[in-house]
Amino acid sequence: MSSTSADALLQSAEKKASKNGGWFSSTQSIHEEAVELFKEAANKFRVENRMSEAGQALVRAADMEVMLNEKDFAANTYYEASKCFRMNRPDQALMALDRCAEILVQRGRFRQAADRKKNMAELYREDPSRFGQGLIAYEQAATWYMQEGANATASACQREAAQLAIQLEQYPKAIEMWEQVATASLGSNLTKYSVKDYFLNAGLCYLAIPDTAAAARAMSFYAEQDSGFPSTTEGQFLHAILQTSEHGELETFDRRVQEFDRMKPITGWRATLLQNVRKAVADEPDLS
Repeated sequence: MSSTSADALLQSAEKKASKNGGWFSSTQSIHEEAVELFKEAANKFRVENRMSEAGQALVRAADMEVMLNEKDFAANTYYEASKCFRMNRPDQALMALDRCAEILVQRGRFRQAADRKKNMAELYREDPSRFGQGLIAYEQAATWYMQEGANATASACQREAAQLAIQLEQYPKAIEMWEQVATASLGSNLTKYSVKDYFLNAGLCYLAIPDTAAAARAMSFYAEQDSGFPSTTEGQFLHAILQTSEHGELETFDRRVQEFDRMKPITGWRATLLQNVRKAVADEPDLS
């Protein structure tokens, strides 16, 4: 690495980026030199912990690589830029990831494009106002992973999407995702153990809508798919919550939730989901 400062390297890079070829060099070679200078400046900015400036220099390098039709290099450079932006400038990180994913799709590299969409979804998930965008990004990543045969990673993205759908109170979407994950998991001894949790989540979503009739039909369907589900702790809990929902038995609902919480602590998005189920139970007249 040269002793030239990052700022001086960046200035040199910008000068070369704006030049056309002359007597002794072509425009392409000058622009290739600009790319290298932008990257060298970015490395020095990183050493100095000037991460935003490092990201900006890398974006300039990637833009030049696109212009030079070096798109595979550009995709990687945009990704490196996103890592520089991630901590302090999430919008810029998302921009760089989106450009990276777009190039990867153009190049037919869908597995890597799915990785970048997943990175985008993780950033969206950090901001509650952007959960909807995160949901879309996770779904797109899952689709591409499945196309590439990466089923376990696709399932993980679907689970994340389902959790965001719950937080957005998009319960039909959450049900769709949980049931897809459950169906895919039934075929493997490694993942079958978790199916009871996915069925429970989907069943609670029906009750949060609220649609007790659909929840009852779903429970019968889950028992057909996995005959052991009704006897599990999750299956018994879902059955008890369904009964309290049908009859508006709020005290019984609270008792059942407390019992389940002692065995399996209820936190995060599932706590939010059960709070919404409780609201539906409270609105239902007590028929006991």
